[in-house]
Amino acid sequence: MLQEMISKTVVMEAAEQFKHVLPCNDENIQLMKKALILYRQDSVYRVKALDGQTASAYVQDVVPVKVTIDLSAVTKSSCSCPSKKICRHVLAVYLYLYAQYERLGTFTEYWKEQRQSLDRQLLVNQLRRKPDEGVQTLEGWVRFFKSEFSLWEQQTPKGQQTMQYLYYGYYSALKKRTPTEPELKKIYQIHAALATWLAMHTLIEKGRIDPEKDFYSLNPYVEQLMDTIYGSIDELKTYALSFALDPFLEKTPGVVRELLLKEDIFQYERLRVFGEIWSALLARPKWLKEELDVLQQLNGSPEIQFGRLHLEFLLKNDDVMFEQADTFSPDILPYMFQWLGIMTAKKDWKRLKKWYEHLEPLVEGFCKLDKPYRDIRDVLSEFFLFLGDYSKNANDEHLYERYCKKCLPYTFTEYSHFLYSRKRFIEWMEIHSLVGFTIAEIGQNALKDIAAEAPEALLPSYHREISELIEQRNRSAYNEAVSYLKKLRTFYRKLKKQDVWKRYMEQLTARHKRLRAFQEELKKGKLIDGES
Repeated sequence: MLQEMISKTVVMEAAEQFKHVLPCNDENIQLMKKALILYRQDSVYRVKALDGQTASAYVQDVVPVKVTIDLSAVTKSSCSCPSKKICRHVLAVYLYLYAQYERLGTFTEYWKEQRQSLDRQLLVNQLRRKPDEGVQTLEGWVRFFKSEFSLWEQQTPKGQQTMQYLYYGYYSALKKRTPTEPELKKIYQIHAALATWLAMHTLIEKGRIDPEKDFYSLNPYVEQLMDTIYGSIDELKTYALSFALDPFLEKTPGVVRELLLKEDIFQYERLRVFGEIWSALLARPKWLKEELDVLQQLNGSPEIQFGRLHLEFLLKNDDVMFEQADTFSPDILPYMFQWLGIMTAKKDWKRLKKWYEHLEPLVEGFCKLDKPYRDIRDVLSEFFLFLGDYSKNANDEHLYERYCKKCLPYTFTEYSHFLYSRKRFIEWMEIHSLVGFTIAEIGQNALKDIAAEAPEALLPSYHREISELIEQRNRSAYNEAVSYLKKLRTFYRKLKKQDVWKRYMEQLTARHKRLRAFQEELKKGKLIDGES
């Protein structure tokens, strides 16, 4: 029996793990509700103990999934569903096991204690420290952020110093001190998010968070911080920023630079935030030149190199960037989308023309990188959205087509659409044949359009398909070949090339005269007479 294989002690101790791995926040409350529904609907079945600490089970959800739960380390549990984190299915199986020994209410109450305790402590902190009176300054905010982090570290056990606790404890405390003035509020929200991001790196440096092991658990919180930063910037754009914000903005570069100089983890996200803040809030020539001077003095890490390039871009020193283009690794391509996006939004087609002319070798190099097909395809797909916007507005189809050709096969979709929309059907059929499309795999609507506009474009594909079917040497293939031959005959009649069709059929029947079954199918299809 299950109880004989897995002891109550093992199951109860796992509750402590779930309490830490799934802190009682809004997201995990919804997860717990879904797991409870699955359990109460008897969706957990075929539960089998594998040893004293692991069990397997099936959960009937939209589709059945298989779960293997490890009670000694619940994060190592697995589920056949797509989720990469602990999912509702794993949790539902645990609830099933827990219910074998205790009522579920005991577990859920124990789990909720964590949130109640945290909420009480946050309330005590707020009551103990009243908001500062008087003038708000960025220096004052930074002092508050640092003191609040020190207090959070003191009050949070080392085992609980995770990103979840940082976000719902430390960051929540920062948000409660948000100023009420609209513009100041948005600047504060940006800096509170940056402070939390930097605090995460502090925990990494202290060994409390493992950047590789914990990457997927960190990712959703970093995304939420980015959403806050971007959302605040978007709202600030609706204001004509007053000079009263200058003291805050003048000192913001130092904070943004601190995030830029962090290493390894979330590099792409850090560069995006650096670029967005400088582009939207700090793009004054004086500030740009001062920051560029600072970065020129620092060692040339990839982050610093990007920072310099971004400032040169905002200063419109494109020639300086193009001079360095030969030294760029093709890996930089996705980081350039921020710049392409800015120029596209401003409809600066003249500037973009020079950019696209200089980017060709870099894009070609990116296509040759030793990366999975999907990784290269995803980046080029985004690049061609920008390029397509430029091509349409600048009426520069030649450049767009040149890129399409150089980036094949990754740009098959874009080039196919380009050729089809311009009714260049012969070339359209050629690239489909190049990547191995058969007649049957080409949509009927497309075949009808081509047959009406340019039937000659279909001839090579039909000839090739007929030959391959005959080579299969079976009755069903012969039958399909005959149906293609009838369509081919129609195309030759439409093109008024009956003499070519006649010679082709004479050669075809002579070449395959020993294939009796094929000859019979030709007669049935009335492509040859009975005496031939």
